[in-house]
Amino acid sequence: MTQQCPHCQIKIHAPKLHAYEDNFVCPHCAATLSHSQIDIFLYAFCFIALSVLLLILVGHVNAFIALVIAAVSYRLCRNKFFESYFRLTRCTR
Repeated sequence: MTQQCPHCQIKIHAPKLHAYEDNFVCPHCAATLSHSQIDIFLYAFCFIALSVLLLILVGHVNAFIALVIAAVSYRLCRNKFFESYFRLTRCTR
């Protein structure tokens, strides 16, 4: 997963979300980076809302069960399909 460092504008291989706790360091400029929390919440909300609506309207599934299925499927699909689209942001302390 190649992304661009917002500080030095060089393409880097960002680690997966589960590979670091709070942030990671750019190997070129040593800037402290992390994935954008807004992107993470936005993608999660859109995927879960769309999945729940489809399960309820098309599949006639109970709303609670549809919500559980959508949340678990997002968690399982996040690493493969969504993490490459999360923007990197520079952490300031």
